Amino acid sequence: MVTKSGKFRYKIYLDEVQGVLADSIWTDIPIVNSQSEERLDYATQKPEALLERIIKASSDEDMTVVDFFGGSGVTAAVAHRLGRHFIHADVGINSIQTARDRLAKEKADFAILDVQDGLRLFRNPVQTMDKIASIIPGFTSNDQLNIAFWKGAVTDSRYGLIPIYLPDLQNDTDRVLTRDKANRIIREALPDLPRSVKRVRLYYIDLEESVETFQKFADKANEDTLIDIELCDLKPVLDQIVLEDQVEWEIIPPTDVSLLYTVRIKNFFSNRVAQTVDSYNQKAALNTRGNKLFTPIMLSEEGLEAIEYLSLDCSTSEKDAPWHSDDEVKIDKLGRISINGVKKDEFWDGTIQSEQKPLRLKVRNICGDETVFSLRS
Repeated sequence: MVTKSGKFRYKIYLDEVQGVLADSIWTDIPIVNSQSEERLDYATQKPEALLERIIKASSDEDMTVVDFFGGSGVTAAVAHRLGRHFIHADVGINSIQTARDRLAKEKADFAILDVQDGLRLFRNPVQTMDKIASIIPGFTSNDQLNIAFWKGAVTDSRYGLIPIYLPDLQNDTDRVLTRDKANRIIREALPDLPRSVKRVRLYYIDLEESVETFQKFADKANEDTLIDIELCDLKPVLDQIVLEDQVEWEIIPPTDVSLLYTVRIKNFFSNRVAQTVDSYNQKAALNTRGNKLFTPIMLSEEGLEAIEYLSLDCSTSEKDAPWHSDDEVKIDKLGRISINGVKKDEFWDGTIQSEQKPLRLKVRNICGDETVFSLRS
């Protein structure tokens, strides 16, 4: 050992140490291979033994373990097993679905919460920009306004005409409302407004500082005018925008051969999936070098390969009612299926079945977007 003065007091040799010395490289924990019982066919899945060692070493029972990149849910499942509370977070719908099934199997008590962050608006910026106007109450275009700054306006009973600034979702630099941008609006755009304008509304996705600090800055920079500046978070508005996929289906009632209702998917089209595939093909083609041939990804005419999950609700046909999943089909990347959480060694045939008459259908595409369809005839 070493004393405070830096001198050795005595020595301990490795063969005298009890137990196993800790190392920064753990080679005693096997990976999750194709033969492992815990394998979920999730690309980033970690061994449960690995998380068990980490959680035991860094927490006690009744503490909360958080994994912000939760993946297959192994952290949450192991934390529950070890008597810890857990928070599983992930941006991927597939992760949430996989973790949900895993935690349900562990009989864990949990709730699924949706963080309204407006993230999916960036998946379809062109279509989203077209729909924003229909989401903001009272939004209209106005010829009196400088379109370089103001996308339109709303009319308020107290303030009258309120010009609206919206960030351009197709421009990454517009994501953050900066002081420079606000200054430009204040110096160049406010003086050109009609004298009757008493308030403007600046929508933002992100600010470079807290809302309170930015509001104080904007008010001080704008003290030469009598126009109020209202800052509004655009994300809650954008989360209301739904760019629905298109599904053509048929319902086959029970027969003497099959006592189940069968919903057969005839055609499926997702604009986002099509855009993603097209974008990938373009980039891959540009990166192809020499005599190497590039084979683009092609979607079939029916488009069923773009579906990764289906669920039937046999309880209600109301569009906005809470979802009750009576039957589920999950399709892996090879086309094999799991029915209600049970893996089957068979490929998806384009159908989902239920004992009761299905009233609603939920479909999730391979990009993670979910759309609910009413099956009422």
